[in-house]
Amino acid sequence: MRWSSFETRRLGTVVLAYVDLCPFFVSLGRAEEVCDWARARGLGPLAHDDRAPRALRDAVQAVVDGGPPYDGPVGFVRETAFQRSVLKATCAIARGETRTYGEIAQAIGRPRAARAVGSALAANPLPLLIPCHRVVGAGRRLGYYSDGGPEMKRRLLAWEDVDLASWR
Repeated sequence: MRWSSFETRRLGTVVLAYVDLCPFFVSLGRAEEVCDWARARGLGPLAHDDRAPRALRDAVQAVVDGGPPYDGPVGFVRETAFQRSVLKATCAIARGETRTYGEIAQAIGRPRAARAVGSALAANPLPLLIPCHRVVGAGRRLGYYSDGGPEMKRRLLAWEDVDLASWR
């Protein structure tokens, strides 16, 4: 597994871990996080790559630029079946739309698991590619965002033209 970083036009530095063209981790601008993520999963040190494969960089850049959603392979390391189902359901949310934690819980057949959905999304290793920023709390509450906190979540949703005037 390797890691690399590159600049995007809209969101700044993106850091990612990958094997070939399969990303396992992506973060906005915090290179040390990729090493912490790998160490926490017992993966050992990752090899640094000066340049991520062009096809992978282009796919991430397209998502950042508001293009089509990422539809390439994704790698999971220690995610549970529940977490994977939450992440898969989250991928179905279109750009500019939101769903609540409860709606995601309902969609995966676990209607009483809204808090567990939030925990699964907090551990999302691919937040730009699996758009967890589109999952919000009931009552128009933004909730937390693991890759930059609520302000980054607000920024990403506004960038997707979600009207946030009445959101808390």
